This record gives sequence, C-alpha cells and structure tokens, in this order.
Amino acid sequence: MKLLRYILRHNKRLLAAAVQISLITGISSAFLMALISQRLTGKDSLDFAFIGYFIGLVLIVLLLELTGKWLLIRLTTWNSYHLRMHLAQQILSKDLCQLENIGIPRLLALLTDDVRGIAQALHQIPSLCISIAIIAACSAYLAWLSPPAFLTLLLLAIPAAWGHRLLHQKGKQAFAKIFAMQEQRFNHFKALTEGAKELKLHQRRRQDFYQELFETTEAAFHHGLQAGRTWNEIATTWSQSLYFVFIAGIFVLAVINQTSPAVLTGYALVALYMKAYVARFLSGLPQWSEAEVTLQQIEELGFSLEAPDKPVDWPQQVVNAPLHLQLNGVTHAYQHDLDDSHFTLGPINLSLASGELVFLTGGNGSGKTTLIKLLAGLYIPEAGQVYLNGVPVTSGMLESYRQNFTVLFSDFYLFEQLLGLEKNSLDTEAGNYLTKLQLEHKVSIENGNISTTRLSTGQRKRLALLTAYLEDRPVYIFDEWAASQDPVFKEIFYRQLLPELKARGKLVIVISHDDHYYDVADRVIKLDYGKVEADSCPLQATDVSPS
Repeated sequence: MKLLRYILRHNKRLLAAAVQISLITGISSAFLMALISQRLTGKDSLDFAFIGYFIGLVLIVLLLELTGKWLLIRLTTWNSYHLRMHLAQQILSKDLCQLENIGIPRLLALLTDDVRGIAQALHQIPSLCISIAIIAACSAYLAWLSPPAFLTLLLLAIPAAWGHRLLHQKGKQAFAKIFAMQEQRFNHFKALTEGAKELKLHQRRRQDFYQELFETTEAAFHHGLQAGRTWNEIATTWSQSLYFVFIAGIFVLAVINQTSPAVLTGYALVALYMKAYVARFLSGLPQWSEAEVTLQQIEELGFSLEAPDKPVDWPQQVVNAPLHLQLNGVTHAYQHDLDDSHFTLGPINLSLASGELVFLTGGNGSGKTTLIKLLAGLYIPEAGQVYLNGVPVTSGMLESYRQNFTVLFSDFYLFEQLLGLEKNSLDTEAGNYLTKLQLEHKVSIENGNISTTRLSTGQRKRLALLTAYLEDRPVYIFDEWAASQDPVFKEIFYRQLLPELKARGKLVIVISHDDHYYDVADRVIKLDYGKVEADSCPLQATDVSPS
C-alpha cells in the first residue's frame, strides 16, 4: 500500500490512465473469449459479418494493449527516475553522522538494487489490473453459464489461495534473508576492486578473501535467492494445478447433472484461458513481496517513500569575514556497535579568528578529524555550543554556516567538474592556479571540466587544492594534506601557500605531524584522546612532538 500511495501522490494521472486502459483491455479480452466460446459451442453458423465483427474487436484489444504498454513504459521509467531522485534528496539532507553510520556500501545498494526492485514491482501494476479484469469478467461469464459449476470453482479457489499464501510466505522469508546480505556483498565488491593491488601481492590473503569471504557470501546469497524463487514457483504451480482438478470436477458434474456439451466446452475453454492470467497475477506477487522487504529495510535506514518531496535546501552563501569562531564545552561521542567501547571528544574550549594560521596535531585517534568536522558544522555537538561572531550556531543556521568553510579531508573526493563556482573567467583563473600548483603539463580545464583526474595521490591533492583556492572562503582546513607531497612541494605548501592564505585574512587550520614546519604557525594545538593537551605558540611547541 505504501508503494501505491507513493505513486498516487506523485503521478496520479498517469497511474489512473494506465489502470483504466488495463481494466478496459482485460474486460475486452474476456468479452472476446466469451464471444469465441459462444460461437464455437452454439448452433448458429459462422458468417462474414461475424468474422468482420471479430477482427474489429481483436484490433481494438490489440490497440488497447499497446496503449497500456506505452503507459506502462512511461510509468516504470518515471518511477525509477523519481524514486532515485527522492532518495538522493533525503541522502543530501541527512546529517553526516547518519550517513557514516549507514555506510557507503549500503547507500550504493539503496540507489541501485533497492530502487530497481521497487520499480520492477511498480511495473506489475497494469499487468495485474489486466489479469484482475479478465479473471473477474470470465468469472461472471462462467457464473452465468452454469452456477453449479461456478460454485465448484469457488470451493476449489479456497485451498488454492490458502496454499499459495503459505508457500509464498516461505519465499518471502528467504528473500528477507538475502536482502540482509546486500551490505556485506557490496563491502566485498569494494574490497575486490579497490583492494586489487593488495590482493595480487599476497597469495594467501587473496585465497582467504576469495574462499572465506567472497565465495561464502555469494554462495549463501545464491542459495537464498534460489530458495526464494523455488518457493514462489511451487506456490504458482500449486495454484495452476488446481485448474485441472476443476476441469475434472466439471466432468463429474456433467455426469451427475447431465450438463450439455456446449456448457462443458465453454467452461473448459474459458477456464483454461483464465489460467494464463491467474498465473500472470500470481507471478507478480513475489516481486511485490521483495519490494515490501526492500521498503522495510529502507525505512530502517531512516529513509521513507512517504516523506514529502521538497527541494534540497540550497542556502545563499553567507560569508562572515572577518570571523571569530568559539567552541564552548563542545563534545562528540562515538559508540561502537561491536563492543562496549566508546570515544568522546571534549569538552573542547577554543577560540579561533580570521588571519590566524593554526596547526592541529596529536596521535592517531586523538580526535583531530572529529574536531574539524565539528568546527565546519558537519557534526552537531552533543553538548556545548559553537559560536560564530558571538552568535550561537543553531540547527537552522547550519547550512549557511558551512558555506564559510573549505575543507580538504584526507579521504577527499575529487569531482571531474568545477561545480558550484562562477563561470565568468573561471577557466583563466583555474589555469593560473594550475601553473602555481605545477599541474599545467598534466591537466587542462575547459568550460569548468577537468581534463583528467587520473593522477598520483599527491597530484590529485593539488587538484583539490585548486578547487579550494577558487572557492575563496573565509576558513581553510587541511587534513594531512601535505602527507603525500614530495619534499619540494611540501616546502612550497608550508612556506609559501599557507602564509599567502593567512595574509589574505583567512583562518587557516592545518592537521599536520610535520613538526619542523610548526614555526610558520601562530598556534599549535595538540589533542590527546579527545582533550586539548596544549595550545601554545610555535616556540613553545618545538619540544612537543606528536606521537
């Protein structure tokens, strides 16, 4: 029902047209079948007038069916498109913590397999309508033809429906198990592709990965899929087999009540014609079951098809320069699901201002990246308050607040286009930065399109730095940016590029372990297991080496 409400809310007219055409097609097909049955079992001889009438009716049915299929194509493709856009809007609007908890593999499964499964279920709607209309119309004809025989059909339909439901439920349970494996499968796909180098270099690791992880999961998925589809086919075959029991029952009635051969022939002909549409109706039910399981899992992730469509919030860029950032008692906690351990950053008390060059250091896991995510508004503090120019940053201000930050994370993503930037003289300005970053021989930019991103890690970081320069925001944060640079460009970054940004009035925050460059900073802040251990000027920090 949720799937139907989703379509009715977004494309009521198209669905209504597809359903109406499907119902008319079904009734017309059933009428055509009844006409054939009456003529073949009747006493009247065939004539050319009847043949012409019959051909005209066939053409009408074919035209209606073609129209229904055309509407079906429009409905299916629209559903896939709009459903994916609907979920993408919700992904873009969710907090970063929520997305990180869900994980990239599950989000990829959501936008691919889940959307495809739901769209395939919605694809069945017109076909189900045709089948229902034909079954209803043919049933009415059979009831008119012989009420006792139709009562026999109804009595046989009860065990058929009960058995089909029971067997179909078995298939649904099997599908629920394999859907739970999707995230694990995508993790293995990621390891297979992104970890190809490491797997090739270690034969035993490659063997263990293939046999103990990849093959085991795929085999379980395969067997689960096989079991689910087998149960569904058994359910369908069970229901179809009762047709022959029904025909046998009609023969028994004929012997008892001396039913005329014309009625027997009509019943057998129409009942067997209905058999194909009952089978089509039943074969569509498993896809609805799969879609129900998928929908349940989507809702467990915090997404909903019933959430109202609304444009993604694109706030105007609010740049507050010069600015002053203040963190008062800010905390953020991580809770691990696999054990009872947890990590808490804070409480943190910091004051940062435009024109400062600040180094942030500390051991692995000390909370440096978490702190910059809190600073940039990507994480919401669980306690404490962030202030911008003395004004508390509330949830309603977060989108605008984030527009003040350019952050280059250690696990950054490099887009192939210069998105979100003014197009006027963009290529010229980008070209100047390519020269400044020593990339002019590797990369060119035309109409905001980057010619290639297939570069070394250090060169890709420089290309990301180019985008950061073009954004020209008040706050620049670099998360271990220099770690992959050669000594020459590392020197340029610390001694030239960072001081230039500071001279332009930017607040520059650098996560770094390069302690021999601390002298360029105004302050060095050291974290130790979520707490600020030291906040000092570079001369005082020279003897504070990060662990």
